Amino acid sequence: MDTLPVELLRLVFSHCDPESVRNLREVTRILADVGYDYLLSARFTAVGWRNDIERLHSIALHNRLRGSITSICIFLGELSYYDAWSTSWFQHFVAPPDQRNEFMGEARQEFERIERGRKAVGPLHLRGDDLREACSALPNLKDVEITFTQCPLDNELLRDVFDYPSCRKLDRPQTYSNLDAIILALHGIRLSSFTVDRLPLELFRQNAHRTHWFTHAQSFDSLEFLSLTLDPSGLQGPTSAFRAVNGLGRILQLAKGLRKLKLAFHPYSSENSKFALSFRELFFDFTFRYLTDLTLEGVSCEEEDLKDFLARHGDTLLRLRLGGRGLAKPIEVSLGGIHLYEGTFKSLFTGLRAKLPKLERLHLEGIFECEHHDLPSHETYNFYPLTNEAWEPVPRPTWVRSSRKTISCEPFEKYVLFGGGPYPGNALAQEY
Repeated sequence: MDTLPVELLRLVFSHCDPESVRNLREVTRILADVGYDYLLSARFTAVGWRNDIERLHSIALHNRLRGSITSICIFLGELSYYDAWSTSWFQHFVAPPDQRNEFMGEARQEFERIERGRKAVGPLHLRGDDLREACSALPNLKDVEITFTQCPLDNELLRDVFDYPSCRKLDRPQTYSNLDAIILALHGIRLSSFTVDRLPLELFRQNAHRTHWFTHAQSFDSLEFLSLTLDPSGLQGPTSAFRAVNGLGRILQLAKGLRKLKLAFHPYSSENSKFALSFRELFFDFTFRYLTDLTLEGVSCEEEDLKDFLARHGDTLLRLRLGGRGLAKPIEVSLGGIHLYEGTFKSLFTGLRAKLPKLERLHLEGIFECEHHDLPSHETYNFYPLTNEAWEPVPRPTWVRSSRKTISCEPFEKYVLFGGGPYPGNALAQEY
């Protein structure tokens, strides 16, 4: 194989799994040299029970390997032991006792191993200096994801219970410190995408954290994709919420070049509720001049406020997703819809036809409701998903059935995009 052009050798390596790459590099010196670029995945995943930050630091200081990393995923999630075990027991209640005891015993051993590793390694913020030095030395780093919900474990039982929000544990003060350390580590790096799937909203209420993020999140200026799922359950009272929303808005406005934005609110203290949001308080009159894709989930707002915010992006907005899965359990209907405490969906969707002339796709998911319970204008809908966030079609979920009154959003999408017919909600409005 030494006589083959380097381009063909690279093609061979590109089709090899990690073990085959290592084996192939041992054949000749030329293969060892060409295979260097294929030793590592472009996506590096760090978990809290291994010395992954130390490993990333070593890779970043290696002249040849550091160019391989383009994406970093940091998993900060933890399981609540008793919630996880009670959920798991009920999940496998019908299994034969011997079988149930066996796989629950294996999961318990894995959980204990992880907790021992977590205690030995310590919280991420204690290794903040190593993380910062590593990130600054990765020349091709473009994407960073911080996840609390996407479980990377091999044990199937632990992965399954992580899908239940009540089984996830969050040490809020430690989370503040960890997130602060990550933002500091990213200072000066020109990222393309940044994702956090459980960000305590009260972080932006406190002066020290607000100032820290505003100082070190300047790398948001280069972002094209930003996805933030906020957990507002740590807020106490409207004054606290107002200050937190104001701080969040300051951070969002750093990302002036965004093309894709997702804002979701997941209140873990009340999984069925929506977060009261004023877009005027969040953005004032700010506009993302290049925004083509927008997702809003778990929001309670005024119709005119939402309509005005969307209309400001009418020149660029191509795809709009309202609602999502929220904090639904795997067997539940989607919960992350939209609530209007003033106005109606009929007026909203009718108005969007003129205000979003370039819109190509609209997707609705979750429970949509407006506040007119005793009036004919009251609307309530329960939408099941038709596509994922990449706009790829998905199979109809197994939890969709007529008794739950779940419906497709397709008639509403056609109404907003093309008009020309009666408002579909007149026939589909539901009473619960």
